Parts: sequence; C-alpha cells; structure tokens
Amino acid sequence: LPQLQRQFRLFLAPTEQPVFIVKPTDNVYSYFMFISPTELKKEGGTFTWDTIMAYLLIVVNFAMQGLLLYAIFNKIVVGNIEWQNGIMKVGGADWGLFDVKAAGADCNDGGSLCFIDHNNNFSTFSCAPPSVQLTGRWDELDTNGDGIWTQQEVMESREKLQCKYVVDPVEVFNVFINFLKERDNVIWLSPEVKHGKAIPKPYFTYAAGDIIMCGYRNQLMCPNLLKRGVFHAPLKYKSAPRVGVTIESALDYCYNLLAPGGYCERILPSTYAVWRQESEEQCKNPKFSKMVYENPGNGIVKSLLEVDYSARVAYERSKTSTFKFYKCIVIALWCLTMLVELREIVMDLTWAFRFPAASRFGADAVKIHQDVEGNNKYTIQGITPVHRCWVAVLCFARFVMTGILLFVGVNYLLKQTSYINLIMDAVALGFIMEISR
Repeated sequence: LPQLQRQFRLFLAPTEQPVFIVKPTDNVYSYFMFISPTELKKEGGTFTWDTIMAYLLIVVNFAMQGLLLYAIFNKIVVGNIEWQNGIMKVGGADWGLFDVKAAGADCNDGGSLCFIDHNNNFSTFSCAPPSVQLTGRWDELDTNGDGIWTQQEVMESREKLQCKYVVDPVEVFNVFINFLKERDNVIWLSPEVKHGKAIPKPYFTYAAGDIIMCGYRNQLMCPNLLKRGVFHAPLKYKSAPRVGVTIESALDYCYNLLAPGGYCERILPSTYAVWRQESEEQCKNPKFSKMVYENPGNGIVKSLLEVDYSARVAYERSKTSTFKFYKCIVIALWCLTMLVELREIVMDLTWAFRFPAASRFGADAVKIHQDVEGNNKYTIQGITPVHRCWVAVLCFARFVMTGILLFVGVNYLLKQTSYINLIMDAVALGFIMEISR
C-alpha cells in the first residue's frame, strides 16, 4: 500500500462533527475502498496500476480462500459424512444425514460396516460380519420351525436373506457344515450333518460359538476376550473341550480362529475378508497395555497384552465433559471472530449506502493536506456512484464468504477429537481468515 494516510468522515449534515472515522487497515478490502477515490484525486482517473492491483488482490483473496475452504469441506466435512455412512446405515439408507429412505425399501447394498435391522417393531444394531449376523437369526433360517435347518429351506429363503444380509445363505450353510466337520474330533456328528444335508439346532448352536468368535476380527483381541470373561466358564468348569482348561489352550483356540490364515479366514465367505479389512481401517492404530489374568479353574496367573484402538480411544475422549467444554471454547472463539468480521462488513456496507456523493463536493471530494512531516494526507468527503456500487458488491461477497467460513469452520472443528489437533485446526482456519491481510 502507498505510504499515505487516508481517512474519510461520515457526515449526517455538513456542519456536524463526524459520527465515526474510518481509517485504512491492513487488508485488501480497506485498500480497495480507499485507493479509487485517492487515485481519482491524484491522477484524474481511476484506471491506474494501483486500482488494477486493488481489483486483482480482491480476486486473488477470494480465490485462495475459496480453494482452501473447498479442500477442507470436501476432504474433511464431506469425507467425514461418507465415513459415517460407511459405518452406519438404517434400513439400507444413510443414517438420516441427507437422504433417508423407508426402512426395508431396498436391499442392503453392503456399503456400511454396521446397520440397524427393523423387525417386528424391534430394532437390532449390528456391526458383525454378514455371515456372523446369521448366527443369531435361527427363526429366519428354520422357516418351518421343526428345529432343523435344511438345504431346502436355504434355497427357499435364499433371495430374501441375501437381500437383507448381503451374504449368500448357501455359503453360510456350508460354513456351518465345515466348522462342524473341523470339530469332529471332539463331538459326534450325525449322518445328515456329515453329508451336508441338514443342521439340527443343537449343532447350529455349537458351531455358532466358533463363528461368533470370528466377529472379533484378529488374534490381538484374544487377551481382551480373556479379560472380559468370555472363556471364564469353560476354564472354571472344564465344559468346553475345544477351549481346554488352561490359559494357553484358550489362547490357542482363539488364535487358531482369528490369526491370519486361521479357520475364520479360510472357511468364512469372501464378505468376511472385506468386513475384516474395513473394520481394521475404521479402528485405526492398535495401542497395547499390560494386563494380568488369573485362570478361574486353577488360579494360575499370566501376564498378557490387551489391545485398544486409537479410533475408539479418541471417540471416548471426545465424549468427556472436559473435552466438550474445551471444544465449545474453541468454537465460540471462532464464531466470535466471524462476528467481528460481520461487524466490519456492516460498517463498510453502511458507508457504501450512506456516504455523501462526490458530486456534492466537486473538486473537494478528496481533500489533500500535509502533516507536520510534510507527508500528504487525504480526507475523502464523497465517492462516485460506480465506486459505491463496487464496494456494495464487495461487501456482499464478503458476507457470503463469511457465512461459508462460519459453516465450514464449525463443522471442521466439530469433527476433531484431539486437544492439540483442535487448536491446530482453529489456527488453520485463522490462517484462511487472515489471507486478506
């Protein structure tokens, strides 16, 4: 900016003192407002390099702010909505964020990790892999209610179940058969099970114990299952030969199911591998901590590593009262910043509509005088209609940009679950805001 002090006064009447004085500030909007009248006084016209630079700076400012906001909105806000939809859908539709469909109106497209099933006025929430979800749906599998799930029933309900659970029930039927055959060394198998013709409910319940374990995704969860008491009863009462009676045997059973290349990965349909990969991506990085487990059967103690995941830890932290209060402070400060910007816009817009016309003062629309150091100082008393219109257009553009900044900024800050990252995100938004300076 030229090293000239320019100021204008807003008059209600020619004989009254100014209501307020607006002086140049260090942003492109102030430069745009002051440069045109002063250039008209100095050069006799407004088409000068300084005025061209003012228009160019305004365009560059909005272009940079718009590009950065678009990148944030598209990558963070829209990306977060897509992530939410990838986690959860209701009745085959997105979780009511933009496009809610009637429950059951369409088939489940498998686009989400979890879903809510509306059935007989009772809603079931599940994030289990599709093949595992069927382990709790015996009534939907045994359609005639005789206590035996047959191949004929599989074929009759195949289309309906595949639409609802995104998995071929024929594959699931074969999974149960294969799991039972893997356990033929510890249980007796009836001929109908050995030949893969039918699965009586007791066999289904037995195999479901193994298949449900597959919902824990990988072998890192095995110590957690011990801590949660999943193997407590088998170890204490020695009631499950496949689990054994020691901590090591229980871990071996769990590892054989969940380890890479284990029973779950080899026997379950391909939809399980897809679910496993997606769930690992959603949980993010594992975090380990020491734990001690005591065998309830023999009292032997063993040190193990339990696992937790950064996404779950971050979500839990975001629900604490301290973090919510902290986030409210940061968002409130951002809203206050937008309020200050809005106040400046209203002041500039008031000036554009109410400042006297240059024709009223003739050649004295801009007065020049020198300060004690001999520098020229400009006092703007009136502006041209063209400049008035351009300033009004600029104020409108600033108002729109401020609204976008407020919307994107609040949504951006709401998505954060880390103390430090929340501050850094606010600083990044402040940087976008300060581009005009």
